[in-house]
Amino acid sequence: MGLVGTIPPEIGNLSFLVSLDLSENSFGGPIPSSIFNMSSLEVLKLRNNSLSSSLPIDMCKHNLHKLKRLHISYNKLFGEIPSSLEQCSQLEYVSLVSNNFSGIVPTPIGNLTLLQELYLGSNNLSGNIPKEIGVLTNLAGLDLSINNFTGHVPREIANLTLLQLLDLSTNKFSGNIPEEIGHLTKLQGLGMGLNKFSGPIPATIYGMTSLEYFDFASNELSGSLSRDIGNMTSLRRIGLEDNNLIGEIPKEIGGLTNFERLSMCCNNISGSVPRELGNLTNMVGIYLGNNALSGMTPKHSPLL
Repeated sequence: MGLVGTIPPEIGNLSFLVSLDLSENSFGGPIPSSIFNMSSLEVLKLRNNSLSSSLPIDMCKHNLHKLKRLHISYNKLFGEIPSSLEQCSQLEYVSLVSNNFSGIVPTPIGNLTLLQELYLGSNNLSGNIPKEIGVLTNLAGLDLSINNFTGHVPREIANLTLLQLLDLSTNKFSGNIPEEIGHLTKLQGLGMGLNKFSGPIPATIYGMTSLEYFDFASNELSGSLSRDIGNMTSLRRIGLEDNNLIGEIPKEIGGLTNFERLSMCCNNISGSVPRELGNLTNMVGIYLGNNALSGMTPKHSPLL
């Protein structure tokens, strides 16, 4: 259970404090405004509590200019993300996951050029992804999942060449998946499921040799899965269920020695299940129901 009650405002009097971590407790009530006046603070961690307040509009305007890590996830915080966050120009890590933040992602966020990780998942954020996010070229992790974002994914996202994780799943994005995503050669995880994306899977995706999983499930994608998927040598998992895909399952998947999970149910896939899938000894799940498959299943597959 840990500590309970409210965070005492007097903690803000610790003017030389560099790191404050009150995570994994049962604190409730607001974040004391005095915390936002701590001019020496570099690390603020308040995650996994029951804190309920908004962030001050001017939270970074006067102090917190040395702040590098802001981790206030898993609380009951609400209101908009203040645009003054840009004035915390030393920020490298921001996590606001699993709160009740609403409104848009402020465009001045593009001024946080040192930012390496930005996690805003599981809130009530809306609007478009600001194209200014493409200026954050040090980003390695970007999570905008489980919100109410709309519109197209900005092509400027291709500028984030250090990105290893991109999660845009469970929103209301529409249009084609931008081919520029295929230029993110360091990407290991790509989540775009549960949106309204349409059109084919971009050919550039099949050149992403570092990608370990991609999830495009529950969209309106069309076309077929390319045989070039055999080039994705790091691939472990594919989520393509509940789309409008056609064509056959590429036998080249059988050459992906680390492959573990194939989910393509609820499409219009035809042909037979490639016998090459029986070579995938690490496979833990194959989901191909509700398609137009025919023929016999692979003789040597332990799962079919």
